[in-house]
Amino acid sequence: PKAWNVLPFPSMAPSAGHPPPPLPLPAWPESPAAGMATDFPSNWPSPLAVIPSVQPSGALDTDKEPEFAAVPKIDPISSIGEVATGPAELPDFTDSELLEALGPIMEKAVRSSVYANENGIDTYLEPMLRATIRRALAEYSPSSRPFQPPGAFDRFRWHLKALFTSRTYEDILFEKTRRFQVEEVFLLDANTLALVSFASCDPARHASVRRVSGTAQRLALQLRDDSGEIRRYIELSDHRHLISRAGRHVVLMALVRGQPGELVSADIEFALRRIEDHFREQFQQEGSSLLHELQPFLEDCLLIQSPATAA
Repeated sequence: PKAWNVLPFPSMAPSAGHPPPPLPLPAWPESPAAGMATDFPSNWPSPLAVIPSVQPSGALDTDKEPEFAAVPKIDPISSIGEVATGPAELPDFTDSELLEALGPIMEKAVRSSVYANENGIDTYLEPMLRATIRRALAEYSPSSRPFQPPGAFDRFRWHLKALFTSRTYEDILFEKTRRFQVEEVFLLDANTLALVSFASCDPARHASVRRVSGTAQRLALQLRDDSGEIRRYIELSDHRHLISRAGRHVVLMALVRGQPGELVSADIEFALRRIEDHFREQFQQEGSSLLHELQPFLEDCLLIQSPATAA
């Protein structure tokens, strides 16, 4: 047949009618001779020996268990705990053994500290209790006084001083013997220094907020220093001192007559911690009125005083 020209070139020679025949494939190699099967080394096992032979039908021994039945059987329920926790290890010792071992040691230490001849607990505990009871009786018993009445010359001299200074003889004697007494207590808000509650030895001032508010405001203005911190001790002009302690929510001020010591500061700090622990939830609520609820706690501060004088 007439060949078609793919490209439009008239001078192109016509292509051949049939493609060239394919090249002949090489001959398939002949199978190896039977003698080549024995070319394996003698120490190698025969390849066909590892293939299990199939027993004929009906020749299976039903009484004999298969080889995989030799694997030990495991209870799935009981094996879960063993796999998760492992075998339980015995402790080196128990609580009873530890108590039995430490008992004699602790008993010996306690006996040596309590009944020691020198520096034992009883050496300090009994004198401390006696001192506490003596001070409590001296503070709250008017008949127990550590001072004898002053002599005639001293009384005459102090009476003259009281006359010229427009003061009483009891005030002069109170000052000469360095006594102290908490007269009024004020509880202020820590942020605004507003009056929260108060207590006073004067019954008229203790029952009236109007009479006490002016004194509380005047003292609150002197409470902060230049850096904004609460002053812990302020000496006033009328032979009185102001001791203040600041807590998280409130500030406790104690107006002390006379010369206060470290015992007064410790008692004021204890009263402040007691009030904040007892009224913590009420202090966190803004606008809660605690004027009368706090007064019994502040009245305990009014009992802080030194033993009575001989007057």
